[in-house]
Amino acid sequence: MLAHVVFYFLVFNIFLASFAWSQTQTLSTPNVSANVLFLYRNTDSGKEDASTLRNGFDLRETELAFYSDVDPYHRLNILLSIHPEYTYNATTERIDQAWKIEPEELFAESLQIPSITLKLGKFKAAVGKQNQLHTHSFLFVEAPLINTTIMGDEGLNDTGISAAGLLPFSWFSEITTQWLRGEGENTQFSSQATSDGVLVLHLKNLFDLNEESTFELGNSYAQGKNDLRGNTSISGLDLTYKYRPTAGGLYRSFLFGGEWLMRNLDQTGTASEKVSGYFSFAKFQFAQRWSVLAAYDNLQIQNSNATFNSRALANNINFRSTLGVNFNSTEFSAYKVEYSWGPEKKIFLQANFTIGAHPTHSY
Repeated sequence: MLAHVVFYFLVFNIFLASFAWSQTQTLSTPNVSANVLFLYRNTDSGKEDASTLRNGFDLRETELAFYSDVDPYHRLNILLSIHPEYTYNATTERIDQAWKIEPEELFAESLQIPSITLKLGKFKAAVGKQNQLHTHSFLFVEAPLINTTIMGDEGLNDTGISAAGLLPFSWFSEITTQWLRGEGENTQFSSQATSDGVLVLHLKNLFDLNEESTFELGNSYAQGKNDLRGNTSISGLDLTYKYRPTAGGLYRSFLFGGEWLMRNLDQTGTASEKVSGYFSFAKFQFAQRWSVLAAYDNLQIQNSNATFNSRALANNINFRSTLGVNFNSTEFSAYKVEYSWGPEKKIFLQANFTIGAHPTHSY
């Protein structure tokens, strides 16, 4: 117990020292930021839900981010996640809590190659839009059903290399190619051969429709070996429409979008498992700090066979509907109230706080 106290005390003091240094950031002293998510959750699954999110009030996650230019040619990004993890203890018949400190992302990227960005390290794979978001930047409290089912609660996040390049078109067009080692947090790509990897391709096109609105279209594909001596492939399509008037844009805006994903997983000895679904959403900002949101999830699972696949899913069709209200007091603090229904009914109250020099998110 004393060792844990000393450890967390040292981590806290290192963070405070780094934050102080970041106020006069140079190439050797990184920018530092922290984000904290508090969550109240109430569902009809009861308090003994053995997931990472439990009923009642909890600290959902803390993210510590360190980033800086290493030199004129490279940038280093480190993002650590501190969060509770719950497991069922068969001896005491209770849910035990443990605190985890894990590297969510840790990568170096290039700065000086024209129209190309190279990345090396551990990062979120470029599969759709949702998979690339950190928890505190989710539009809704929970990730879409299709994302968590296909790529797990933590998404497709692995160690590898990435190259993103701009294409010579009159609009913003970017193609990303990534090679991941295939041993990350997504078990559907965990091949028994260490030489097997995962290929990821992503194409993003962003169009300026006029001075007030943009339309984004993305295509994704990933393929690699699984531990069932077969292949796993993921295909995806995402679209996003944003509108913010030039007059009064501080008080009004509209966001609409959706994402479709399909996974094909070979199960040796039987037909391939097919998981497909989509997530659609809308957000309307009606005041400077207030907005309302709505979403719909649809998920379909076919040919999942427990005889050939130890992680077989239930073959059915699931849906979830969500309504929410956001209050953004400033760019550093925000609150969410949400209600969702489908497989289970849920109520969420979330508080989001950020300090430090937090880097901007991708558009």
